[in-house]
Amino acid sequence: MMQEHSESPMLDAALICAAQKVEHYEIASYGTVCTWADLLGLDEVSELLKETLDEEKTTDETLTEIAENEINAEAVTNQEKE
Repeated sequence: MMQEHSESPMLDAALICAAQKVEHYEIASYGTVCTWADLLGLDEVSELLKETLDEEKTTDETLTEIAENEINAEAVTNQEKE
């Protein structure tokens, strides 16, 4: 896909999609280990993990905003021109 759509908004959209897949995996993983830390009474560990979980969620939200407000529309418009 990278070769087929190099220097195209479609490539940007695909890269954001891939990055969000990673973010969702990380969110699920950190959410799980946060729960385990809570259950084990590891309060300090839990707080650190929750901070990281919040960072991952913020990154995902930022990627969503960029995709929805800019890149996806550009990618579609560019594809229609081709």
